[in-house]
Amino acid sequence: GYLKKSSGHLLKSKRMRFEFMKQYRQEFSIEKMAKILNVSRSGYYDFLEKGKSKREIENERLKKKIKNIHESNRKVYGSPRVYNELKKQGERCSRRRVAKLMREEGIQAKMRKKWKKTTCVDNRMEPSANYLDQNFIIEEPNKVWVSDITYIWTEEGWLYVSIVMDLFSRKIVGLSMGERLQTDLVSKALKQAIFCRGLKGGLMHH
Repeated sequence: GYLKKSSGHLLKSKRMRFEFMKQYRQEFSIEKMAKILNVSRSGYYDFLEKGKSKREIENERLKKKIKNIHESNRKVYGSPRVYNELKKQGERCSRRRVAKLMREEGIQAKMRKKWKKTTCVDNRMEPSANYLDQNFIIEEPNKVWVSDITYIWTEEGWLYVSIVMDLFSRKIVGLSMGERLQTDLVSKALKQAIFCRGLKGGLMHH
């Protein structure tokens, strides 16, 4: 087809062949074009390095800095905060450019977990007895477990998570997740923990 026709008298110099490869790299593989045009892949990549504009070289330098800032801040920084960090380091670039470079590299701010109170207190009801009574010093495992619920934002919406933790080891022993905040979320996590630990009794759950 067109690729074979172009490999003849139209592309006499190596530079012309490399330019052709650069132009059609989305349509044909580099390996295939290099074979048909009788050039080496390493030669093509050397051509790309030498042919970079000042802007491209500057963008690559900025991308490395952006990546370092993002990773050194637990990947929670979005473009505005990355931009502010670059400014502190004496870089001169627009916020728009930083956002564009981050998009090109697929760098996004990680959503932090949002811990929120998810239970409502009915003042008309008598409060349950607090057997734990803030006594968090536990001397052996599988004696006292505590539960908590959080919800996390994901690309598909809110995800509700219930965890059960052993107060002795501070390890998560049970976990359940759901798209809705339902009453059985905690019980599912508790049942999973009891099943995995093979417990029969002697446990306090708070």
